[in-house]
Amino acid sequence: MFDDKKLYPFKFIPVSSETPWGGDRHAIADLGYIDSMVDNGWLGGNTLAEVMQTYLERVVGETAFEWYGTQFPVLVKFLTVRGRTSLHVNPDDRTAEERYDAFGKTALWYVTEAGEDARLWMGFGRDVSPTEFYEKCLAGTVEDLLNVIRPVKGESYLIPPGLVHGASGSLSLVEVSECSDLFFRVHDWGRGERETHLEEAFDLIDFRPWDRSLRHGASRKEGRVTERLAATPAFTVTEFTLSDPVHIFSEEERSFQLYACLHGAAMAEVPSEDGRSSERYPVKAGEVLLVPAEVHDFFLVPSDRDTLLLETILEPRVETDSYTGEDARDSEE
Repeated sequence: MFDDKKLYPFKFIPVSSETPWGGDRHAIADLGYIDSMVDNGWLGGNTLAEVMQTYLERVVGETAFEWYGTQFPVLVKFLTVRGRTSLHVNPDDRTAEERYDAFGKTALWYVTEAGEDARLWMGFGRDVSPTEFYEKCLAGTVEDLLNVIRPVKGESYLIPPGLVHGASGSLSLVEVSECSDLFFRVHDWGRGERETHLEEAFDLIDFRPWDRSLRHGASRKEGRVTERLAATPAFTVTEFTLSDPVHIFSEEERSFQLYACLHGAAMAEVPSEDGRSSERYPVKAGEVLLVPAEVHDFFLVPSDRDTLLLETILEPRVETDSYTGEDARDSEE
């Protein structure tokens, strides 16, 4: 590797896998057993983990490096559902660290296609007792308790830790999440093919009714280029509708910018250091483009009309003391 050269936007080779309910395609991941490989430029052929080990905060920015070290902090995968997924629940960061020495998982699902039979399970339709949930899981009638949603193309759903969730029917989703593969399968509809973790995950589940504020509708204001979909300590996701070039500029390096292309095609146009030319890095539907934190001045240029992108960044994050509510790092000084 050439650690004295300036970094550039990366594309990656996706990794696909089949499941009993359809399949997923990791567009970018740093999970160890799945490690995305760079597919362009002079770092082509190196894994994301290798790039992170060499270039550190130059890739992700100081905030992400302080919290996640040399692990890339988010993953993006494209899900194709043709049946029933299992019911999952994700742990929070603190529980995951204390019990499993791992990161927890906050996620966002964005609906790219939804058939007439498509359904999402998001939490519960009412207050549910732990005993009732447990008995319904064993009896195979747990769907009676779930909050069932008929999804619409363009909607997004924030999935915080503790939320029981799943999907069924014919639909396609993009998942943006913390880069963690720690989740718990609490029910698998009697398939018996995979291990379930109901008892292990029981104290993680939020048994309250689903919070409607976790859903972002598909309506768009005419002429609006960006739409903030979620802002969490784990990630901030913004939808970009590109009809004209957009200048992305920051006076200082803050965060990587990750663009998942959902429709159309675009390119990141990066000016040369002397300003006399530029390099172009294309991305098309189904691909992601990682713009390192070191590249903080570039243009997003649509190649097709009404190109749709999801931008993911990591904003400055402050850890609070669970007892005082104060900044934990301030209290240690």
